[in-house]
Amino acid sequence: MIKKWIPHSLTSRLAFLFTIAMVFFLLFMNLFVYWATMQLVYRHEHQLLQSKVDVITNEIADDLTSRSAFNHAHLQQVLSKFVNEYQSVSLFTADEKKIITVQGPKWRPEVTRDIEKIFTPESYFIMQKKALQDERTFSVPSLSTPLRLEMVEDTKPLNHFIHILLLILGTTSVGAILISGVGGYFFARLSLRPLNRLMTEIYQMEASHLSSRLSPRSTAKEITTLTEAFNSLLDRIEAVLSKQKQFASDASHELRTPLTIIDGYLRLLDRWGKDKVEVREEAILAMKQECVRLFGLVDDLLMLAKMEEGSVPTEILEVQELTPLLEEVKNAWRSAFPSNLRLVCRWEDSLVLPMKREKIRRLLDIFLDNARKYTDEGEVRLNVYKKEEWVHIIIEDTGIGIDENELPFIFERFYRVDKSRSRQRGGSGLGLAIAKSIVDIHQGHVTIQRASQGGTAVHIMLPAHSSI
Repeated sequence: MIKKWIPHSLTSRLAFLFTIAMVFFLLFMNLFVYWATMQLVYRHEHQLLQSKVDVITNEIADDLTSRSAFNHAHLQQVLSKFVNEYQSVSLFTADEKKIITVQGPKWRPEVTRDIEKIFTPESYFIMQKKALQDERTFSVPSLSTPLRLEMVEDTKPLNHFIHILLLILGTTSVGAILISGVGGYFFARLSLRPLNRLMTEIYQMEASHLSSRLSPRSTAKEITTLTEAFNSLLDRIEAVLSKQKQFASDASHELRTPLTIIDGYLRLLDRWGKDKVEVREEAILAMKQECVRLFGLVDDLLMLAKMEEGSVPTEILEVQELTPLLEEVKNAWRSAFPSNLRLVCRWEDSLVLPMKREKIRRLLDIFLDNARKYTDEGEVRLNVYKKEEWVHIIIEDTGIGIDENELPFIFERFYRVDKSRSRQRGGSGLGLAIAKSIVDIHQGHVTIQRASQGGTAVHIMLPAHSSI
């Protein structure tokens, strides 16, 4: 229900909230001024009433000291000197017998009917009162019993002043609220002008020209921070789009190469090769090889896309022994290595870690396959051990190695160290990118550097399972 009354525009909303805050502030201030003024006025008037009662009792006492009996006419004259038009004064004996009462011309007897509406100095929280009252008991030497003087004042003039004050406070408050609403709106509009200019620049930007950036024209820290944040977002978006464009270009190039070969052989067969057995066999064999290459490339692309979109990391890693998988890899790859290349495997016992078994198998296959492809002779060493809280997998070869200038880019998709040799050896440039994604899924680390003997050394660190 409250949201229904809150404006949608930020300028209007700020003006609305500022006006609401001003309403509560003025309400509190007016109540305080009203209460404090009432306190001061009533207490001050009561002090004047007390002083008047003291003067009257002193004069009556002096007068009765020189006279031995009451003279009502004289008392009437004495009391009339002190009573104004809104006051009433009465003199009583000790047994509460009224001697004389003098009232002003505008005195209203009804103001004394409600005792709760009569001001007493002991009142802490003062509401509007109908009358002020004070009394004094005094002794006269010529009389055997004391007398009591009671004086009551009608607060109608005071209340009229308080009503005028309340009217002034209300009128000025309404004016202040209107001014604060209008002024708040224009001040908010003025303050948000840099933000409006920023939004205009954003609307004018085109998707095809993301290289342009917002200019930090405002001196306001918040607007400058927002501009920097948006420019930073544009930098990240542009980087992602650039990678996507590069990925599309590289993928299309990789797909085009085998398709071009297949298309060439199909045209050859269509023109004249279908009647020649040796040409036909050569074309079929080449197209089979390119189809295998295409299927492998598509599988790699799908796997990499699946990993990068975050679907694979949601899979639960199972705590398993790594040794059976290492035995499986060793047996599978020893037969795949040529006679002039030796595979040496060493590992410790009790290598336990949380893993996805098929992913770790794919990880080992990628690096062992690379080592086999780029090592003409010598050996490939697989060494696995546990140190502290990590399982270390090190794969070293005696192959052609990688230039140090190429190392920062080797995990990028479709990146090849030697483009011509990589394509001849059947690489798509996706293997290392997939390997890096698998390591990231397992919250590990992987580094590649030149080995001491001149080949390549791959160092993989995976979190070990803690038995505690």
